[in-house]
Amino acid sequence: MCLPLRAPAFLALVIGAALSSAGHAQTAPTPDLLMGCPEWRTLNPADLRAARVTVSRAVFTDVTGKPGRAYVVKDDLLLQGPAVNGRRCSYFVKGGAPTGVGGYLNTMLMRNLPTSPALSGTWAAERAQLNVTKTAAGAWTVSGNATAPTAGGSVNTGELGGPVARQGDAWRYAVDGCTLSLWPVGPWLVAQDNGACGGLNVTFGGLYTRQR
Repeated sequence: MCLPLRAPAFLALVIGAALSSAGHAQTAPTPDLLMGCPEWRTLNPADLRAARVTVSRAVFTDVTGKPGRAYVVKDDLLLQGPAVNGRRCSYFVKGGAPTGVGGYLNTMLMRNLPTSPALSGTWAAERAQLNVTKTAAGAWTVSGNATAPTAGGSVNTGELGGPVARQGDAWRYAVDGCTLSLWPVGPWLVAQDNGACGGLNVTFGGLYTRQR
């Protein structure tokens, strides 16, 4: 993710400050950082895809094509929503996590990344980890843990473990009132749960990157 190198010094400082704060705005990015795109977690996971930028610079725009100030460069990774008039809401992913910065990009400026056929492995999100394994009998299982800090300085936790089965375009887990759905998207896993998999504010939902 880059910023215009030839911008006036004051403007560069303002833009740089906005983007440097994006790492702290992943759950509620400000509208100007997403150019009118919705927060990615509100999109249907089945409509998401992964892409890599193929041009030297791609400037985020709003839905009409009006350019913003932030842009991505060749080989940057993007999580994307469905196409709208040749553009997709695109979310800059760095270090395996959405940064809270994005906007619309023309589909001609990137290439789609195929979904990894390998589901098994250890996957990590911001405050959660999942282990997906295939048994000798051919069944799939998932186990994991997640945390959420509290205002008092302690940590709420959650754990899950049990069978996971393919249902349509997702993998589903349901044990003891906790439900979890997993969608492979490019090199990642997108997860959603029902909020009943641990203590207060604990969630297994998010974007997961393979660790091994």
